[in-house]
Amino acid sequence: MYDNIIARPGENGAEDELLTMHSEDVAELAPDLCGDDLRRLASIIGRLHDFGKATTYFQHHVRGKPVKDVRSTYHARLGAFAAFHVLNECGYDDRDCLAGLLSILRHHGRLPDAAEQLVKTTKAERAEEGSAYLAGQLSDIEDGEDRTAVAHELLQNASGGTVSWTSFRDAMREGDIYDRVLDLVGEAKGDIKALVLLVEPSPDSLPDALYDRTVRLWSVLTFADKTCSAGLEDDRRLRPEALELDDLEDAIEAKRRGLSPPPKFAEHDTNLGGDASDEATLNQLREGIRRHVKENARAFADRDDHVATLTLPTGLGKTFTGITAAYTIRDETRHEELGEQHAPRVVYALPYTSIIEQTRDVFENALNADPFGRAFTVHHYLSDTVTYPSIAELESIPDQATDDSVYFDASRFAESWRSGTVLTTFVQLFESLTGPTNARGLKLPALHDAVIILDEPQTLPKRWWPAIRYLVDLLITEYNAHVVSMTATQPSLFDNAPFDVSSLLSASGQSAPPIERAAFDAVSRTTYEIDESIPVDEHTGDVDYCSHTTAGTRLVESITRNDTNTSALAVCNTIESASTLTTATTTAATAAGTRTKHIGAVYRSTLDELSTSQPATESVSIEVLEQEPDTPDLAVAVLEKLGFEATAKSTEDVTDWTWQYSGPSDRLLIGEFSSRYRPRDRRVLVTVATVIARSTQPFAFVSTQAVEAGVDISFSAVFRDLAPLDSLVQAAGRCNRSFEWGLTSGDVTIWSLGPTEDGAEPPANYIYPQAELTKVRRILDGLCEMRGSRVVPDTAVETDAIPAYFDWVAAENEAEVEDRELTHALETCQGEVLARRSLIDSGYETRDVIVAHTPVERRATKRLTELLSENSHEQAEGFELLNHLSGLRVSVPLKSLEGVTTITRVDGRPLNDPKGVNVLTTTQTGNGQFYDLADGGLRITDLISDRFSI
Repeated sequence: MYDNIIARPGENGAEDELLTMHSEDVAELAPDLCGDDLRRLASIIGRLHDFGKATTYFQHHVRGKPVKDVRSTYHARLGAFAAFHVLNECGYDDRDCLAGLLSILRHHGRLPDAAEQLVKTTKAERAEEGSAYLAGQLSDIEDGEDRTAVAHELLQNASGGTVSWTSFRDAMREGDIYDRVLDLVGEAKGDIKALVLLVEPSPDSLPDALYDRTVRLWSVLTFADKTCSAGLEDDRRLRPEALELDDLEDAIEAKRRGLSPPPKFAEHDTNLGGDASDEATLNQLREGIRRHVKENARAFADRDDHVATLTLPTGLGKTFTGITAAYTIRDETRHEELGEQHAPRVVYALPYTSIIEQTRDVFENALNADPFGRAFTVHHYLSDTVTYPSIAELESIPDQATDDSVYFDASRFAESWRSGTVLTTFVQLFESLTGPTNARGLKLPALHDAVIILDEPQTLPKRWWPAIRYLVDLLITEYNAHVVSMTATQPSLFDNAPFDVSSLLSASGQSAPPIERAAFDAVSRTTYEIDESIPVDEHTGDVDYCSHTTAGTRLVESITRNDTNTSALAVCNTIESASTLTTATTTAATAAGTRTKHIGAVYRSTLDELSTSQPATESVSIEVLEQEPDTPDLAVAVLEKLGFEATAKSTEDVTDWTWQYSGPSDRLLIGEFSSRYRPRDRRVLVTVATVIARSTQPFAFVSTQAVEAGVDISFSAVFRDLAPLDSLVQAAGRCNRSFEWGLTSGDVTIWSLGPTEDGAEPPANYIYPQAELTKVRRILDGLCEMRGSRVVPDTAVETDAIPAYFDWVAAENEAEVEDRELTHALETCQGEVLARRSLIDSGYETRDVIVAHTPVERRATKRLTELLSENSHEQAEGFELLNHLSGLRVSVPLKSLEGVTTITRVDGRPLNDPKGVNVLTTTQTGNGQFYDLADGGLRITDLISDRFSI
């Protein structure tokens, strides 16, 4: 009887998939993707999500037969109301009933603004006018014995025999279900049945935490549905494998060979002892702290609190310690998933794509991680280039009926975070929790029981902090996740949060044990000089800015005036500022009689020489691209051209080799670094700069904030333009990083750079709120007055000034309307409002440009255009090639590209075409061209938008 009621036709000669079988498959998989608390609920929505496919209309549509009214083929709405009724009859609370309804209603699209959408939909159906069509679907099912039998079976199985077809049909026709929904989501005066058209949405009346439960159920249903539709429910790739902590321990022990056991520390220790400038002593401190945290992580896993901080200064091995803590917590909290015992997943989230590759190297080298296996995945926007077909089309018609298999491709397991460890960005994590697209929501089931590391959370936009607190609470309460906030400058992000926070430096759960301060005292690396351009005139409000010309002169003098400070890093706030300071530094050196050499120019010639030696084949495959010189080869060639010679090669890491300089002694090397360089080039430039900075060769490196977080590079002096205090400390973390110049021997200067040209604002004003900059000025100036000197130790900045700054930030955020609106949207389940919000400033929409420099890269982009063209039958190969070229992509503000004629769409379509692959490409590279390695990378001149891009 059921043979005619199918979910989808078979492909390539396969049998049709019966609706009852597909529903059963989803009802079995969905509960295995969530915890025990939602197993029954997930099974019910899995059983009923395609309930509306039992109509004649859908059965005709799915077989390619014409249907008079396309709306009659939509299946999500009827299934949503069926689930609401079953959940209500089975005794579920209001939140779960509405969450089930919303999950099915939008399982092909984004979540809606709940109250508005449900009032609009329910009023139309209750009055049987406008966009209503359920009455016709109910009658159609009633008129067919086979359709009625299938509907009855689905309802009986979902409800455990409580709900029948007849009882559901009657409740719909009499309006009882509609009235119940409207009562929960709207407000009306008088008799709701008589005044149904007067009901208005009431978001504030919705059950508490409706969004939390809905996004969890919706993502579980979406993933289960698409997995089963693709026939992948038994695929082993659904189940993670774990990277082993023992491998990390072995790697650490190999580095410690010959050292005695490290000291043991207690949380009440106020002096960790030893001379951290001695490498052996520093390694003992690092290992002692790591083992101390490992023991405390075991205790943390057994406590009820699920959020911990790991606050360690630069130089104490924070990354290794954080991974150790995460894997220890993971191993203490194993769970059952898909019928097997697994270690929960670890999600390691960072602020910027520009620093992921360095952390990736830690996993691959220390833990033997394979980024293409079930144990490890690297996921950020450069790898998230293939979108699911028909998403935009379906979202324009929320209930559209379709074959779900078009959504799910076997290659999407990585983007669904099914591996044991995921290395990703804050954008991927938090925007997937906040009004996610249908595709992004696929990763959310993987968060159940997960251990999540937030590395450098102070970089999260402060306007988002209240929402981040909400989302972390959601992770705890809905997903039973553990969260570790890891940084040297622990923000007040979780102050006044609805959950307890403890320190991983404490076994008892203390939030800030004495050992935290002792760790900072033990590894004091730098002193800060607070420049005269920092104070604000209390009477006039004026600032005596430092011009870029003066800054260039001071930068050269700091490098050449003695034999100690031979390398200096200058961090600027905008790309325009960095470019201006690079020019000023070159000019100042020339005026002082010093020759200069731009490492970007040397790298450009090296890349040209090595790349043109590759065979000029007609077609370019991924295999040919992989033959291009890699980062170590290019870095070694550049260093040798600059006059460096490797005298010892103890490891595979070029930066760990012993290098000797024999080039010209009267030369200043200059480098420039920003997000306008391709990722491939950034890796080479950082590798080269790391070696030069630790040598005796005079070296000036000018950068945007791209160098601040997570880049393992060390200079004897650092200059930082005014910024929020946590950013200043992050920049200082690139100074004397491993005590190469001794204890407290790193020099950090905080100055305030003036405008790059007449009539412009100071660079800092384009990036940060004026009130925040003023507060930082006053905190720093007050610190100088308190100590009676404009030179202060780093411990005073990190342990005195930073807390005062974050206390102010917390107080300011409480008063910001924008933050309240974002949090209010979460509290009132406004999915469409949330979907429009982003961690990245929406006022600076960007496009990615693939920059092809070498002959092989140019042939590859030509081939890419052929593969991705509108009429191509090889687009799958094109997407694979597009992913492989991620190292050539530069993110550029869209408005900066207006009028630029040297770029084209990679798929050959017009630039403003909403369809296709909206990625651009250019081959205009070289000396003075659109992309110049010796002149700031991608040459776009737009002062305000020439800013650091994450």
